[in-house]
Amino acid sequence: MKLILIRHALPERLEDCDGPADPGLTDVGCQQARRLADWLRDEQIDHVASSPKRRAIETARPLADQRGLEVEIVAGFAEIDSGSSTYIPYEQMRRERHEIWHHLRSGRWEEAGFTDPERFRDEVAAAFAGWEEAHRDRTVAVVAHSGTVNALVSHFLGIENVFFFGLEYTGMCRLRRNILGGMHVTSLNETAHLHTVRDTLDPLPAP
Repeated sequence: MKLILIRHALPERLEDCDGPADPGLTDVGCQQARRLADWLRDEQIDHVASSPKRRAIETARPLADQRGLEVEIVAGFAEIDSGSSTYIPYEQMRRERHEIWHHLRSGRWEEAGFTDPERFRDEVAAAFAGWEEAHRDRTVAVVAHSGTVNALVSHFLGIENVFFFGLEYTGMCRLRRNILGGMHVTSLNETAHLHTVRDTLDPLPAP
């Protein structure tokens, strides 16, 4: 298997929803999703899967549509904050020193509507193991979340810290199964598609 793990594009901010917050993409996020799809246009991708969250599905759709593929929804690839009634992009939360940010900083995950990180990683890894069997000989793009991608990569590498690297919106991580059955990481947080024309050093034209 060759695997491209992708974080969703920039979503809207939603607060105090009646149920779990599930924002779609902003206009900027939609542009990021299109740039992602354009960058990957000539690469072989046999299958596209997504977290059930709108921000992930809307990011995955341009990539799938250009290939005539359906987006497979995988419930186990949802984010660590799936129980929260508020979604605030992390960079905004940190800048504002929001209450949720303080909960996370002090390890009070459940008070923020988040899953305990170790349990979350176990759940995501189990979901991936069950899902992977159908895709072992394929190149697959999975659009999910920073937490989900960190959980999988830290699991594959045996890293204790669940969240060990930063992942930008539509940042890509590439992995492949090696001959011993382990997962080999070839890149983390690729974001050139947001800044340059592929196969050149030319900056992207202004939108």
